[in-house]
Amino acid sequence: MNKAESGLSTSAVDIEIKEYNQNNEPFQDYGKVLMPGDEIILIPRVNNLGIECYLRAKITYTIRDESFNVEDYIDGNYSSWTKRGEYYYYDGVFDKEASVDLFNKVTIPNLSNDYYGSIVIVHFVVEAIQAKNFDGNWEEVEIKESVDRTYDIDYDGESSIIYENNAHSHITLDDHFFDNLGNLLPGDSISEEINILNNTYDKNEYFLAIDYNYLSDEEKALLRSIKLKIRNSNGEELISSNLEDKTRHSLGIYPKGRGDRLTIELSLPVEIDNDYSKLFTKITWRFSYDVISHGNSQQNPKTGDLKFDLSIALFIVSAIGFLVVLFAWKINSDDIEKNKKEGKKL
Repeated sequence: MNKAESGLSTSAVDIEIKEYNQNNEPFQDYGKVLMPGDEIILIPRVNNLGIECYLRAKITYTIRDESFNVEDYIDGNYSSWTKRGEYYYYDGVFDKEASVDLFNKVTIPNLSNDYYGSIVIVHFVVEAIQAKNFDGNWEEVEIKESVDRTYDIDYDGESSIIYENNAHSHITLDDHFFDNLGNLLPGDSISEEINILNNTYDKNEYFLAIDYNYLSDEEKALLRSIKLKIRNSNGEELISSNLEDKTRHSLGIYPKGRGDRLTIELSLPVEIDNDYSKLFTKITWRFSYDVISHGNSQQNPKTGDLKFDLSIALFIVSAIGFLVVLFAWKINSDDIEKNKKEGKKL
C-alpha cells in the first residue's frame, strides 16, 4: 500500500477598517461639537488582512435624515475610485497587506440655525470580494462578514509520501503530491498526475481511497464541497466524487507490464459558503491493489519441480533401455532362424 497525507486549507477575503486623525493616531473625536464650516480630520483606512481582492465602498452624509452630496463635503482621493450607482469601486486589485484611505476630511455645511443641535452622520461601508475567479459581477455576490478564525495566509499545504510493500514498483507519485492545497479559493481547480505500471506476473486492480480521522462537521462539510475527478490518459472519467467520500475507488485493471497515466483533479465550487473560509484539515491518500488472477512465473524451478523432472528423466532412460533390449532380442531371434535353416546348432 502507498500512503500520502495532504494538508489543505481554504483562504479568505479579510479586510478591516480603522479610523485615524491628522497625526495618524486612532480617531477619538466622536460626539465633538462643531460649527457650520468647520473641518474635521477623519481618515478611514482599509487594511487587507487576507488575499488579493476587489473593493467597493458606500458613503453617506446625512443631517436630520437629509442627504448631502458626499463629494462636496468629504475630501478623498476619488480619482482612485469609480462611482457607479450607490457605490465607489476601487480601481484595480487590492493587494495582500495593502492599505487605502477612503477619505481624509469632513466639512460641516453652512446651515441655518434651524440645524442647531443636529447630529452629523457620516456612514461608510466597505465590501470586498476575492480577485481570483471573480467575473466582475457584484450583483450576484452575497456579501458576508469575515469568519473570526486565525489562519496562515501564506500556508502552501504539505504532503508526505510513504511507500509500503513494494508499492513504488506499481504506483508512482510526484514528491510534492498536492503540495498546493494550501489556501484554496472558491473556483480553484488543481491537478496532479499518477503513473500506474504493473510489474508483476499477475493481473491487478488498483484503487484509491480518501481517509481521515477526528474531523469536525465543518471540516467534513468542506471536504464534501471539494470535488474529486480522476481521468485516464484517454480523457475517460474514472471517478467523480468528493473528498469526504471514503469509498475505495477503482483505478482500473491492468495485466502484467501494462499501466496508465491518470490525472487527479480537485476543484472548489465558486459558490461555496464563506463559512468554510480559513479552515485547515488533513486527508490521507490510500493507493492499493488487489490480485485479480495469477500469471505464469518464469523463475527457476523449486525443489518439488526438480524431483518431478528427475522422475521424467529416469522414465526416459528406462524406456531407452527397454528399446535396446527389444532390439537385441530381435537381432538374437534372427540369428536363431538363420542357424536353423543352415542346420547349425547353437
